[in-house]
Amino acid sequence: MSQDAKKNFNYKNIDLLKRYITETGKIIPARVSNVSAAEQRKLTKSIKIARFLALLPYTDSHR
Repeated sequence: MSQDAKKNFNYKNIDLLKRYITETGKIIPARVSNVSAAEQRKLTKSIKIARFLALLPYTDSHR
């Protein structure tokens, strides 16, 4: 089991979730981040919840 698979993907853990989002706000795919399919689903769900609660941005800051 990899290091990332042991991590708790929770919508409150913003520092961890930020590592799986690109500068433009896209979620990094599992083939790039090397997490299992089940963990990727948990990660994606947590990111979407955090976005809905305004803990994470949907896109980058436009200037």
